[in-house]
Amino acid sequence: MTKVIIHISDLHVSTKVKNDGRVNDSINSYLTTDANTESAFNFIDEFLDSIKKEFKDATYFLLVTGDIADTGSVTEYESASTFLKRIISGLGIKISECLILPGDHDVHRLSLLKELDERPNNSSHLLNEIKFKNFSTFYTDVTNEEYQFNNIIIKHIAVDPLLVLIGLNSNYKIDAAGGEGYVPVETFKAEIEALKEKYDCKRVQFVLAWHHNFTAGFEDTNRGQWERENRQHFLDELQRQNIKVILTGNEHTSNSRKVESIETSDCGSLTSIPHDAAFKVYPVNVTEEQISLGNVIFGLQKTQDNSSPFFWQRRDNGPAKQPQEFVLFVKNKQEIEAAIELPHSENAELSSNEKLGGSIQSKSIYRNEGISDYLYSIVKDKKLFHSGHFHWSETSRAHNWIDITKLLEDNSDLYFSQTAIMDIIDKLNLAEDCQLIIGLGYEGNILSSKASIKYNIPYTSLPYSYRYDDHHDYEKKLNFENTTGEFKTIIIVTDVVNDGRTIRKLIEREKGFFDNVKRVIVLSLFYTGTQELNSDILNYKNLPAEHDFESDYEVDNIEFYTVTSLRVERCPYGANYKTECFIYRDDLSCVHLFYNES
Repeated sequence: MTKVIIHISDLHVSTKVKNDGRVNDSINSYLTTDANTESAFNFIDEFLDSIKKEFKDATYFLLVTGDIADTGSVTEYESASTFLKRIISGLGIKISECLILPGDHDVHRLSLLKELDERPNNSSHLLNEIKFKNFSTFYTDVTNEEYQFNNIIIKHIAVDPLLVLIGLNSNYKIDAAGGEGYVPVETFKAEIEALKEKYDCKRVQFVLAWHHNFTAGFEDTNRGQWERENRQHFLDELQRQNIKVILTGNEHTSNSRKVESIETSDCGSLTSIPHDAAFKVYPVNVTEEQISLGNVIFGLQKTQDNSSPFFWQRRDNGPAKQPQEFVLFVKNKQEIEAAIELPHSENAELSSNEKLGGSIQSKSIYRNEGISDYLYSIVKDKKLFHSGHFHWSETSRAHNWIDITKLLEDNSDLYFSQTAIMDIIDKLNLAEDCQLIIGLGYEGNILSSKASIKYNIPYTSLPYSYRYDDHHDYEKKLNFENTTGEFKTIIIVTDVVNDGRTIRKLIEREKGFFDNVKRVIVLSLFYTGTQELNSDILNYKNLPAEHDFESDYEVDNIEFYTVTSLRVERCPYGANYKTECFIYRDDLSCVHLFYNES
């Protein structure tokens, strides 16, 4: 049976008659508190009929993204309760499968003003039980649940075992004077990570919903109605949590936009008279190959037929400039002959324990199993760990390797990888004393640029040390002088680290700059070496006795942190591989020379 999420917002149920008995002539909603509800019921019934006709015999889930009342008064909520119950019963929706969220108009500002008149408070936006007093009574009446005043995550619904819809309160900063959307990022992070522990995060997709628009279609600002600085921090955390779709209301315009790696969908106002009344339905598609939400738009067409004043019509997504669907997950169908199942042997173990590093000897180490496991799942599911016999260069040769190019060419994987690097920086507080970020190679350049923007740290890039001759002179310049020791701590970001020879050679090559650097922090997506993982393993003094020390350099001020470890079996013949390695010499199996040798 088809599952669909019905997304409505901004009902603005309005008071028909003011307290002084005068008619409210500023009503902008088709739903009012008028005792004669015939028109309102007709409006709702036409809405229900359009859904039943288009999605017959479906299982319905209801999402309401705020501004249910216009002023947050008791009278408005009494009528709103009647209207929503009619929708829920009319579609046979289980109360447990309804997600009802507050908007800024659901804050009862008169209650706040009264409280502040009696007890002045400089943080009135935190008086949640007062500002949501009337909303919470309405919420309990409709859902039979207590409204969680102080939570950011209000409720979540498992629409499917692999798809969870999460509702947030974006009204943290709303007070008697109004305000913009705001979510305290650390509180949100703690709540969603606690929620994710209940699910298999490697497979389950999480869709978030709240009131305030995160982007804008009708307004003249791309940030929507959201506090600017908080929006950027929140966006970074959403990407770090691998959120791909958010559903919002507030703008009274049906709209879809992409902000970095995240798709946003605003359903518009269901009941707006002056604006374009609209709602959306998201058919749920969960298969082995793909998880997605369809994007079906309905708009209100006013008719001249007295017997049917309201008529909802499905819209064409093309002219509306909206996608047909929001894709959350796609299984990679590409077949690579050279790629086989990840090897499992004593020398090339890729089990869960191995890839997370084993026992820790270092005083500090990065560990985030959720991110590490997800990155590993990308490599495994998309078969990015190639098997064969590869000879990349004198400084980097192995029997197996990771196809980073295919990892970074997928937008969602790219943004996940960037935020994984930033998670290391956050978890270990590495940005605090850092004066410069260096992206190493094309891949490191791509991975690190976003971190530079987020932490407002100067940024440059360098090519890999063994590929200097392939680059133009301007690509080889740091563009920063360090004769006075201004840069004492730097971060180098790269994709893969094996034994660190490339890093040490780079530092030696740029000796004039690095002589005054006290602390070199190296961050990578993958560590493919054989040493037990800790932050000291790239220092020359800690290299194993069997290391090939020829053409290496004594550098001992490196700290190293990685997202995940995948042990790679190296060619055992060292510098004599051309004559001694029979696989290379006799071209036995998938031998690749990636770079020309002079």
